[in-house]
Amino acid sequence: MLARPSTVAERLELFRETAGCRVCGRATGPDGDEGRLPVCFCCRTLAGQLGLPLVPLVAITEYRVGDATHRRLRAYKDAPVAEARERCRAELVAELARHCADPSTGLGAWSVVTTVPSSNRPGGAPAERLVDGVPQLAERHLRLLVRGRGSGGHLQAGRDVFTPDIGVDRAGLADLSVLVFDDTTTTGAAVQSAAAALRLAGARVVGALVMGRALAPIARGTASRGG
Repeated sequence: MLARPSTVAERLELFRETAGCRVCGRATGPDGDEGRLPVCFCCRTLAGQLGLPLVPLVAITEYRVGDATHRRLRAYKDAPVAEARERCRAELVAELARHCADPSTGLGAWSVVTTVPSSNRPGGAPAERLVDGVPQLAERHLRLLVRGRGSGGHLQAGRDVFTPDIGVDRAGLADLSVLVFDDTTTTGAAVQSAAAALRLAGARVVGALVMGRALAPIARGTASRGG
């Protein structure tokens, strides 16, 4: 039996070897252009909206709405009891730390990590609480982005959804290699929009890392059918 890949770098390499999407590792359908690298529907759509090649996206884990992983990713932000929020945050921080023991996280060397701004919460993004719990991330964490004039959505990316914060020295961005981090994603629209804003401002974005990626729901009746 093959060993389950244990690091982000190993998982990304497995995605590539098994002909998953070259951006995010998601399973892809047939591609009609011979010789073209396989890219999933979501990544093709986002690249067309942004007019830019996408950065590599790696998910540490995957979940379906309502499962234990999804509940934990929601609870660290929204559980009504503070102790429950902190317990779930500590569990997520421990998992993030395990996967980031190698600073490259499988996406190339980076000097700064920044989080995707929240779409509906004031102040910093909840994902900052995860980054700041891992020492090797916290010491290189900078808040670089704020919400922009554009609007994003489930499968809607844009160059102006985010913009560099007013206090960010745009000239200095050219010296940074940035890792974009978020807690959850479904299509990659938010993290790719954040990466695009930084790249257009002059930064080099090595990729995006997310704690969890939502999978499509299982079709009703699928689980009960024999194979």
